[in-house]
Amino acid sequence: MSDTVLLTGATGFVGRELLWRLAREPGQKIVCFIRAEDEGHATARLNEVLEAAHTKPLSEEERSRVVAVHADLTRERFGLSAGRWDELAATVTRILHGAASVDWTLSLAEAQRINVEGTRRILELAEAASSRRILQRFDYVSTCYVCGKRRGLILEEDLDGSSGFFNSYEQTKFEAERLVRASGVPFTTFRLSMVVGDSRTGYASTFKVMYWPLKMISRGLIRVVPGDRGGVVDVVPVDYVCDLIETISADSGQRGKTFHVAAGPDRSSTIGEILVLASRAFKKRAPLVVSPVIFYRMIRPPLYLVTWGRKRQALKKGRAYVPYAAYGASFDTTQMRAAIESKGLSPPPVNSYFQTLIDYALASEWGKRRLHRGPAAATE
Repeated sequence: MSDTVLLTGATGFVGRELLWRLAREPGQKIVCFIRAEDEGHATARLNEVLEAAHTKPLSEEERSRVVAVHADLTRERFGLSAGRWDELAATVTRILHGAASVDWTLSLAEAQRINVEGTRRILELAEAASSRRILQRFDYVSTCYVCGKRRGLILEEDLDGSSGFFNSYEQTKFEAERLVRASGVPFTTFRLSMVVGDSRTGYASTFKVMYWPLKMISRGLIRVVPGDRGGVVDVVPVDYVCDLIETISADSGQRGKTFHVAAGPDRSSTIGEILVLASRAFKKRAPLVVSPVIFYRMIRPPLYLVTWGRKRQALKKGRAYVPYAAYGASFDTTQMRAAIESKGLSPPPVNSYFQTLIDYALASEWGKRRLHRGPAAATE
């Protein structure tokens, strides 16, 4: 029996990179759950992702092994017929679950509906396939930030929410991880830190998370940052993330473990270092870093009164980023390094590829322009 991989989140930043890699592996079928209006719309969305394959185009044979399924993780059986659900349970050998809402501002109830209940339904399918001895592995893509407001060194097997969370995204990924651990399926959990573009070309399909404050800095819209210059910034490029996930997933000896896909304490950066890199890349003065308490008591109120338009929008949106500008946790990678020590993989330091990321972001106008594939992408 040939392998059948079920991939969720194929249209996302990391998901599409994983899809392109999976499609290039011969001898397996890839079924992609796509949120869409109907089957036709799902196929169209998938084709857009396949067409955008980074580095080199996918061949017709590679594309032919990828199938779109119109599915909604928030509905019973994903909105599929009982027959279609049973067919998947009888054929899926690997599930790679990466779909989630990463909106930090969602209400807890809405985030739970997508991230927790969606994972619960995927696990029901995984358990059905596992009971038939069909499923070989369940890979869950999580986040290092399930540690919430904890500080200090976070171990890879730690799952402690007693300190609370900065937002609904962190809390619901924490809750979903608990479901995965309790499920009994052959799981591996991959906790991602802050993921940025390809370290070799700078390519990124979306420009969110760290990219948003960088864009605001490039436009002169952020002059003061409420944070801590020593705040931890753990960044990993998407090519390294996918290399690590696929390498560890292929090792059956790693089932039941959790891995921090992170730079780790020895290769992470700081807010101060990132701001210096940004100021050099944009040829602008680095923003001033002040205590969040001082900023919100003494600086933001008068600043808000005299700003409008994009600057006021930046003030509003920036509040969601404040906890990460004074971040006090670092992510242990001992278990991850042990799993890949013979594979020649290691996270590159962010200063070695930061300029490449910025060059691509500026050349693509922060995603508004589509550039050619490959290392020359930034020159179009």
